[in-house]
Amino acid sequence: MLYRLLIHPISLLPFWVLNGLAGFFYFLLRYVTRYRYSVMESNLKRAFPDKDEVWRKDIISKNYRHLSRLFVEGIKNLSISRKSLLKRMTLQNPELFQSLFEQGKSIVLASSHFENWEYFITAQSLLLPHTAFGIGKKIQSGNLDAQINQRRERFEMHVVDNSNYRIELEKSMKEKPLAILTLSDQSPAPDNAYWHVFLGILTPFAFGPEYMAHRYDMAVVYLDIQSAEKGHYHAVGKLLFENVKGLKFGAITEAIIHEQEKQILRKPEAWLWTHKRWKLAPPVDVNAWMTQQKITFDNKFFSNSTD
Repeated sequence: MLYRLLIHPISLLPFWVLNGLAGFFYFLLRYVTRYRYSVMESNLKRAFPDKDEVWRKDIISKNYRHLSRLFVEGIKNLSISRKSLLKRMTLQNPELFQSLFEQGKSIVLASSHFENWEYFITAQSLLLPHTAFGIGKKIQSGNLDAQINQRRERFEMHVVDNSNYRIELEKSMKEKPLAILTLSDQSPAPDNAYWHVFLGILTPFAFGPEYMAHRYDMAVVYLDIQSAEKGHYHAVGKLLFENVKGLKFGAITEAIIHEQEKQILRKPEAWLWTHKRWKLAPPVDVNAWMTQQKITFDNKFFSNSTD
């Protein structure tokens, strides 16, 4: 009912009306509800301890404006036409992906919650020659999750939950090379987190992109989504690893972390400071934890095991 009576009708409004709504949501978030202000302030203090209060307030204000625009663009994304979508989300270097496709290489496409990732999710199959997959966590409301994913998939994007993605991938991989989009800045499951310093803070990362790259011998590309003119974006693919065999434990994950840091330092207001990125406490002995993770990794990929 929420989707049919409110979200979908709003998505049909023209962009000029939605731009006005974004201004209203900005006022609501910043001045009325002060949405997650304390979370944003705490995150910025931890990530940028050398910055003063004036700088933090400026970034928070810009982040509220970014969230407001992202909110209305996310709603519009549910009904945006193919033509309009391809005007608003473009790919700067398609030749990289075409070359990998012609080699028969599937891709782990790592990115983050930066700028408008929703446009790219919907446009991925239109921009890349590979079969498009996206892996993420389910939205809590099952019905709303189904409605939103159905709209994301209308241009042949396949959205799968991170708890049961392997069957879907292995079946499709037999037919055509895949490009599997992962938003690698999501909080991981505590039992398989990769701990590394990120923005000066010891931070857990999902190991899934690295695991998939090794298990299926996939290339690894980082997708940097950048803002162009208002409401328009372009994506730039950066090849991190064409061949992953023999890479040491953590090499892929740390390369992805490095690219995410560069994005945020370039334009901090375009990241989701409202989410509790550092809510997980590190293990008592991080070194022992990572040593055990490395042993498990080495046993799986550098032994004769076929598990």
